[in-house]
Amino acid sequence: MHEVITFSNSQSSGHLLAQLYNVQASHLVYSNGRKTVHSNNVFLSPTSVNGRTKYYPRAINVEFSGGYGFLGKHEYHEKKADAVQLAEAYGAVLQRAPKPEKNEYQKCLDACHKPERSMLTKENTLCWTSYSKLVYRPSSLAELPDFQSPEGTHKNFARLRFDEFQIGENEYQKVQKDIGDVLRANLEALDNIQGVNFVSELDNAWGGFTSELMTDVKDEYFNNGANNKHCLWAYGLYSPRATKNLLTEIRSFVELARTATLFLPLVVPETCSLLSVSYDHTSPWHRGALQSVLVNSLWGLNSQLELPVRMAAIEAELVKGFDCRTIVNEIELLQEKKPEKNDFFGLVQDVNILDFYQTGPKSSKIPASEKAQLGVNQSCSAKQLSSVVIGPQGTENCTFTNNYMQEAAEQDSFPEIFVQAANFGASLKQTTAMRQKLKDYRKVISRVRLPRQMEVIRDKDELIEEISMLIEEYTVGYSDESDLDE
Repeated sequence: MHEVITFSNSQSSGHLLAQLYNVQASHLVYSNGRKTVHSNNVFLSPTSVNGRTKYYPRAINVEFSGGYGFLGKHEYHEKKADAVQLAEAYGAVLQRAPKPEKNEYQKCLDACHKPERSMLTKENTLCWTSYSKLVYRPSSLAELPDFQSPEGTHKNFARLRFDEFQIGENEYQKVQKDIGDVLRANLEALDNIQGVNFVSELDNAWGGFTSELMTDVKDEYFNNGANNKHCLWAYGLYSPRATKNLLTEIRSFVELARTATLFLPLVVPETCSLLSVSYDHTSPWHRGALQSVLVNSLWGLNSQLELPVRMAAIEAELVKGFDCRTIVNEIELLQEKKPEKNDFFGLVQDVNILDFYQTGPKSSKIPASEKAQLGVNQSCSAKQLSSVVIGPQGTENCTFTNNYMQEAAEQDSFPEIFVQAANFGASLKQTTAMRQKLKDYRKVISRVRLPRQMEVIRDKDELIEEISMLIEEYTVGYSDESDLDE
């Protein structure tokens, strides 16, 4: 069935994927009169129980301890134990840790009622489980036992944060076996896998965690014979923090670009003309929703029944045979602006002939598309190496057709962040503009001297060499590399 498994590492990743899986939930048909236009089995795992089919996300989530909010591992799978009775039976002292309450949206879902979009706010959606509609298998919900939500502070050392690359590397080793067992069980149940998505924050220790995870998965399952052809896509999410750990960001960026077959780093725009004044880039709910429209354009292609487009076809269109050129650096969410209709049946209202001579006739040209820049490079005059345009039928220069681009924004879990939630398209490009960002990264690494900094980057010379090799991948013709040691 060309299935896709997705890893979600971090709370920001969970917000992005919660919206995507809510879209998948909306594809499930509960009445005979509704036509199915997507394959549910690509991103969801069906299980038959007593003649009924249940669908679970093909996802493996990793969070800090307590990062699932109200959602316990067995929340919808077992009856809740009576804590008071257990304490009395074993003669124990009962201590209750504070646990978030379900919001009205989740209570409505539990009661099998249709929730309202107005039930969700920035305040009650700090955790992605607050609006997630699908039930997850208990085994797919993993936690980092030593770091606590929401700030990622160590349970025993309050000053130790989940910030630096090497911390993520070390924490992965503690959950490696558990995650490996879950992935193996998922893979054994598949017919014909398309690939694996890895969604992770980039500029903190989650980058190190995901780098180790990807390397492990690639070496164990996708590094021999026909398995080399499978797609391993990484989505790197930048945080909106004013102060960032730049060395961790650089190391994560380079490692994910090296290990993935396609790497899509996604930034957080503070505002743009496509977004309404209610959009708040500091809200994880808003950020995940915005990014989900872009990513859902790809998921829609993977699962649509009519003219489906597999991950391998999209990847081939972008990479063009340059297997080491994995970074998609210009990523745009587009919105075509439709011309305003004339409600006066061709008649001109409030004619003033003087206005015509002063300003000239109005242009009949359709306004250009609005854009939200989500890539690490803004659209510019750099040389284009490859491009993929996704949109509904009739979209100009369209590479792949997706007639359901707006469905993510139509969900009742989606915040009202767009001026107009329609007419979406997506543009993914590889351009030579990536060279300058990589050169900036290389300059930063070349100046590293302190032992504490060396712990993050580990082998300075090797990292510089890897960045230089990436620069070559985005170089066309002769290039002056004299600025290497500036």
